[in-house]
Amino acid sequence: GADGKAIYKKGTKLAYEMITDIKTKPVVSVYVEEVPMGPEINIPGKEHLLDDAYVKVYESIYLRVQELFNKLLETEELDNAELNAIVDEEICAKLLSGAKAVSQIHNMDRDGSVIIHHNLHVAILAGLMGKWLRYDSGRQHDLVVAGLLHDVGKLKVPKEVLEKQGKLTDEEFAMIKRHPEHSYGLLKLGPLRDKQDILFGILQHHERCDGSGYPDRLKKDRINYFACIIAILDIYDAMATNRSYAKRNSPFDVFSTLYEDILKGKLDTEYGVPFLRHLCHSLNGNWVCLDNGEKGRIVYIDESRVTAMPIVQTTHGKFIDLNHDTSVKIESLLTARELE
Repeated sequence: GADGKAIYKKGTKLAYEMITDIKTKPVVSVYVEEVPMGPEINIPGKEHLLDDAYVKVYESIYLRVQELFNKLLETEELDNAELNAIVDEEICAKLLSGAKAVSQIHNMDRDGSVIIHHNLHVAILAGLMGKWLRYDSGRQHDLVVAGLLHDVGKLKVPKEVLEKQGKLTDEEFAMIKRHPEHSYGLLKLGPLRDKQDILFGILQHHERCDGSGYPDRLKKDRINYFACIIAILDIYDAMATNRSYAKRNSPFDVFSTLYEDILKGKLDTEYGVPFLRHLCHSLNGNWVCLDNGEKGRIVYIDESRVTAMPIVQTTHGKFIDLNHDTSVKIESLLTARELE
């Protein structure tokens, strides 16, 4: 340190918290000795990986959400007691583990309804976001409800339009663009009629701060703050799980696209930057597959920079700083089963 005293003794194994601590001190440079390792190392931290128990809980909640949505479409009545039970006793209580939630979103197979999976993913991200923004329990609950129901109106769009391969006609795209109004119409007269943040969060989640969105081309000062948040989460999940051009998307590729939209004034900086930073933090310790075929664990991300890439330690003990070594990229997050 500045006083000439050692901050950490020789031989200390550096953990993420220690690296963060060093960054806060007036240190010009640090010498780190890499311990020689065998051909394969067992890096601790599997608690960050998606596990079968998480998937099992998710699948049971999926079935309850499916039943809730089917009943809403058939009767146009929302079962508010079941909605609250799903949100509070299931999603908020069992699925809001940051690293596992992100791994789930990037890796799961979407058997069944893509729309229901997407709504459930956005609800999970909304729960995480409510925690990160330090909302009280009531506001966290409402944000999760808005996320869970934001795209329910898509179930009223003809299936052949939603699942069409190739370019949509103007008429077909117009049909899809009506889904926020369908969602709002299904909910505005039911038990959520007095929940304005939820209703307008759903109706306006495709509005953009620069006025380029729909259905009403509203600008930032007229868009409900729940809608500003859900817009970010909606885009993140859509990109994270897009299978049309690649097996999976790296979260860091999605971060780059979201940050571009923040800089262009489409997405709200107040919510977009904290979302990216906190999501980055949740990825520390996650296992990844690199595009050179190697597997490794994220050991450090500079959270002071929104677009920072991580430092990865491979299973052979090599450290790769992806900020400087641009010849290698993260291809995907790994599940526990894949790592085995």
